[in-house]
Amino acid sequence: MLDELFRYEINTRVRQILISHNVDMTKIYYSCIKKTIYVYGCLNKTTSEDFSFANIKSLAAELIRLPHIRDVQFDLDNWFISTETGELNIIKGKKQIVCDVSIDPSKL
Repeated sequence: MLDELFRYEINTRVRQILISHNVDMTKIYYSCIKKTIYVYGCLNKTTSEDFSFANIKSLAAELIRLPHIRDVQFDLDNWFISTETGELNIIKGKKQIVCDVSIDPSKL
């Protein structure tokens, strides 16, 4: 029961943070599982402008500062945001899938 209450409170705070940053809530999804927040979908603003790197950095920083949260994982269609290695990496566009060309395609 305590875990469900914690999850509800964190999800409520995540929603408040996203709304305060003018995130289009019809295209973004989020969930808190244990001490990690997962954010996925498409990160767009409710206005016609696009997010800047500073906007996203501020948004991610607010999420990670939530009590008892250890990590925020992003899986977005239009931004690659990584918090791995304790650093925030932001790239406009989806993360590219790199193929190893040394693999013989006939063996796949």
